[in-house]
Amino acid sequence: MLNHVLNPKNREALYDDIRQNCNVSLDKGIYIELNLNYTDISHLKTLCEDYILKTLKSYYVMDFKKNNFLVKYRDKILHLPNRAPSGAFYPKVENVKEYNRIQSFVNDILNKNNLVNQFKSFDLTTVRVVDGQTTDLDSRVSSTTRLHSDAWAGHDGDAILTIGLLGDKNTSTEFNKIIGNISPLFYETQPDYVKGLQTFKKYEHISNLKFDNATIFDHTCLHRTLKTNGGLRVSIDIGITLKSSDGVSKTKKYGRVMKKIKIKDILKIGKETIVEATETLKECRVRFKDDKYDKIPITYIHDTIKIG
Repeated sequence: MLNHVLNPKNREALYDDIRQNCNVSLDKGIYIELNLNYTDISHLKTLCEDYILKTLKSYYVMDFKKNNFLVKYRDKILHLPNRAPSGAFYPKVENVKEYNRIQSFVNDILNKNNLVNQFKSFDLTTVRVVDGQTTDLDSRVSSTTRLHSDAWAGHDGDAILTIGLLGDKNTSTEFNKIIGNISPLFYETQPDYVKGLQTFKKYEHISNLKFDNATIFDHTCLHRTLKTNGGLRVSIDIGITLKSSDGVSKTKKYGRVMKKIKIKDILKIGKETIVEATETLKECRVRFKDDKYDKIPITYIHDTIKIG
């Protein structure tokens, strides 16, 4: 029998195994922070730098220096075709080798911190390069600057694990806790984030994104990107389903479908297998050149990759 825990207060207990078996530094019920090793974080930062720089070099066919590159090359980074308005920075043929190194090392971090043993499944890593400047795209009804749950964007697991890594710490993410009851429609994929706001009444602030540690936030943890006209911020995030749960329940088939990959197959990436990209940066540019990004996204990292 499937175990779908839907009451926001009851969902706090789903994280008890993480509390007991992992290095928790802050516990706010449906929001948990964990300490990570400094050396591991430093290496993960280097891998993400290499990933972004390889994309720049491949697309613009010119040389780029690592020093202060998020500031010096801001405009060129923002115009890369594999970067979505949400900041999601996807692997393509040209940068997939560097992506495999990131995924392999993220697997190592999850293993070392005993997190893999708490998950029933977890998704491929999404690298995110978020712009701290406000633009017209932030007025979209599906903009991540609007308060939202990732369940509204199609996620059907339990939570997201994120790690803030590089760039401007003021280009942050705000995390909030629901007060009171939610609508039965709360976990459904929504046509836009404005509609989702009708599925609850009150919330209160928990925290903002902290760099250099892991943050796990439940799908009842409302969040939004904070922009203060600052610089770029690089982070990673991973969708997770806990061993204590079968994720959130969806009754409607709408929007994007999240593919499931077995943990044992993800853990092989970079060691026994690799992620292969099926689309080049140029092909990506052509595919999205007329997209107004005015709806909940239905594209996902799985769309143009395969594991071989």
